[in-house]
Amino acid sequence: MKHRGTLLIRLSELKVLLRRVFIFILFLCAFLFILLSHVDSVVIDAANRVVMNVTGPVMQVVELPSRLIHRVYTYFYDISHIYADNRALRLENKQMLMLQNKVRTLEVENQLLERLLNYVPPEDATFMSAKIIAESGDSFTHTLLIYIGHEAVRKGQVVLGNESVIGRVDKVSGRYAKVILVTDINSKIPVVVERTRVRGILSGNNTAMPQLLFTRSTSDIQEGDIIVTSGVGGMFPSGLPVGFVNSIKNGVIEVETMADISRVEYVRIVDYGLSEQSDELNDLLENDINAR
Repeated sequence: MKHRGTLLIRLSELKVLLRRVFIFILFLCAFLFILLSHVDSVVIDAANRVVMNVTGPVMQVVELPSRLIHRVYTYFYDISHIYADNRALRLENKQMLMLQNKVRTLEVENQLLERLLNYVPPEDATFMSAKIIAESGDSFTHTLLIYIGHEAVRKGQVVLGNESVIGRVDKVSGRYAKVILVTDINSKIPVVVERTRVRGILSGNNTAMPQLLFTRSTSDIQEGDIIVTSGVGGMFPSGLPVGFVNSIKNGVIEVETMADISRVEYVRIVDYGLSEQSDELNDLLENDINAR
């Protein structure tokens, strides 16, 4: 017990000593702060410069990775925006090209329709415009499929392309009509050479060059002569241009159509009031040709 009491006394004395030392340190720090506050600012500035000179390069080295990361982030951020802008511009450019192509198509169609509207039919004839939607040009037939809508179209009516004959209506079904071209093997049109008035039959052969048949003589026919409808038989009115003589070889007269049928997009269906009797006359003409 005596030993324990001695230990407690010594601990109390140590606490008192530590308290005095702590109070002394506080006074010393306060004195130093007061002293430093009265020191010339030149010394403080010099110390600050020394500290900045020492810590500046260190801070630059420390900040280098962060700067690098920031630059890399900014670079890829800009690239992502550039990519998005580029994709938007490509889409806009594609839409503009589609719009431009559509405008060009409409301009071409408008020009074609204007040409069709400039055609003035005779007083006793009427006409309508129709768009070609399909073409058949194989070894057996040369025909067109056209859209007529709700218009009244009859078999046998004349079909014009660029103001020249390219065929006649063969069949009508609902809003569509089938056109047999002058190049079709089943097409037989009474024609006349405009310059010499020599008559003949323009017969299709499923090629681009129908032939002029049953002419009395080829001596009065020359290359370049214009071929027009004769009006014989009442199938077509007289004077409609069809083509011109392309070549004469060994008595075979080939005729090139005035209209480039492969490029025709719109046609005119003209009603001369002859379609009702054209079928019967066409059958008689074909029978006569076969008999010969």
